[in-house]
Amino acid sequence: MRSRISLHTHIKKHLPFLGAVMLLGFVLYEISFYIFKTYRAFFNSDAAIANILAEEMVVAGSFFPSHWWYVNNDLWIFYKQILVIPWVLAGKNGYFAHAFTVFEVSIFMIVFIYLFLRSLMLSRTSSIMGSVVVCIGYSPMYLRELYGEAAYTWYFLFMIAFMFIFRKLSPHVISKSTQIKAFIVFMILLYLLVLANPVRFFVYYVAPFFGALALSIYFARDSLKTFEHAMYRLLSIKRIIIFAFACIVMVLAAMAHFNLLESLHLAGGANNAGLVSLEILPVHAAHALLGLLNFIGAEWTEGVRASSLEGVISLLKFALYPFVLIIPALHVKRSFYQMSATERFFVLFSYVGFAIIYILYSTTALHEHAWAARNNIRYISPFLMMILVCNVIMWRFFSLFIKLILSLSLTIALGLSWNYVSPKEWRGILDERIALVEELKTRNLHFGYAEYWDSHIYTVFSDGEVDIRPIEFSETEGMKLVKWLSSDRWYQRDSTDGKVFFMVVPEDIDDMYRAMKDFNMPDPIDQFNYDKYTFFVFEKNPLYVKRAKAEARKKKRIMTAP
Repeated sequence: MRSRISLHTHIKKHLPFLGAVMLLGFVLYEISFYIFKTYRAFFNSDAAIANILAEEMVVAGSFFPSHWWYVNNDLWIFYKQILVIPWVLAGKNGYFAHAFTVFEVSIFMIVFIYLFLRSLMLSRTSSIMGSVVVCIGYSPMYLRELYGEAAYTWYFLFMIAFMFIFRKLSPHVISKSTQIKAFIVFMILLYLLVLANPVRFFVYYVAPFFGALALSIYFARDSLKTFEHAMYRLLSIKRIIIFAFACIVMVLAAMAHFNLLESLHLAGGANNAGLVSLEILPVHAAHALLGLLNFIGAEWTEGVRASSLEGVISLLKFALYPFVLIIPALHVKRSFYQMSATERFFVLFSYVGFAIIYILYSTTALHEHAWAARNNIRYISPFLMMILVCNVIMWRFFSLFIKLILSLSLTIALGLSWNYVSPKEWRGILDERIALVEELKTRNLHFGYAEYWDSHIYTVFSDGEVDIRPIEFSETEGMKLVKWLSSDRWYQRDSTDGKVFFMVVPEDIDDMYRAMKDFNMPDPIDQFNYDKYTFFVFEKNPLYVKRAKAEARKKKRIMTAP
């Protein structure tokens, strides 16, 4: 009887932990299914760039290929291409290389979240729940950006890493060797991230850091003792030395960044974004808000009946999901003195960073036109993920009512996540993509050109057997080469010595005929339709092999091939 009671007590004690592990296993299965299976149907050229750049790095034998066109001043020090390079060397640079890389990053993220939350003295259950809340598929856009393309998952991972290092540099760590190791790792990580892009580093790390620092001092003013302690920690010799070294490292990294840029090709991008005019500012800001609601899954599809179950759930999401994002902010002031310094800093850093990116989306042409802010607010994702973790960190300060709200939101999100992880249409889209690649291989077509969004995806899907390089059709400039996340060597005379095809969507067919005249191309040896594309096949690369002089078309060229 006594052993039975002991077993019952033991199970009851560990039940929350077992529940958290089961939830983590469930969401990990979901994102794995999405990464390795579903996302193949939504895989785009931006996501494929890591595979493409890794191949260019291997071909050039350089970490920074001189023939590559970089954008946004990003040098991509830390990105997926590093993990894809071994797959290139093994001759397996296909979609599986992309998926495995994203899965690796996701596992790293889960481990770092757990270690960081444990360092805050949170329970094992809470530490695991920190990973659960960021792995749930809240919306198609959330899954696409964080576990499909996975560009900004890296930023979240580095933010967690920085917070973990800060924790190891704090006075509560007695071991000097641990603090020295943390200091060295901090400086190395700082140098590499600034080297990648000083401006982006300032926006994502420096501005939120000082904003959180200022808010910490501001909130501490109510208690003289706490205020004096905060200032003492800030002005301590140890902090001043770390700050001085950090400034030196950042200056050296910024100098190295701009020195590297001088020897590389550089296109424009987000670094050139300007303020939108005041007359369209309300519309632009409204679309940024709609984009945020879409990103967190609080938006409903058109035509949903309000009286249906779907309608009720849609209204609940619309009310609850945004509330989840502001709950920690509402409790910062009242729980300020009960939280550790690291917890306070983490929460304030999250909200300052979130506010900065959201304001940039609302007031600038970070993505051109209002619809772009509406459909792609991905830059905010690292701070959104941090706010989700804030709910776990501050859970112990919430009232029973707030905990019920969060639990209901989590239950709804978990219940709906599979609809986004495995939508009905993904298998049909994937079959069409695979069939197109097989059709090209069957016709012995291994090199061609297409619009950017129709190019890299098929190059990766074919494991490099069919290289499709980006071009662009324009009403004013005709056909031109794409100097955006591309390589000059793709457009050189010796890029291929076999047949070359142009894969054209219906709206660009007239522009293709116009380009054939402007470039004085020979007649195609074959022309056929497949899926939504029209294919123009040439015996040799028509950018360099021209029509015979006697039959040359007389018309001013719009673009000259290199």
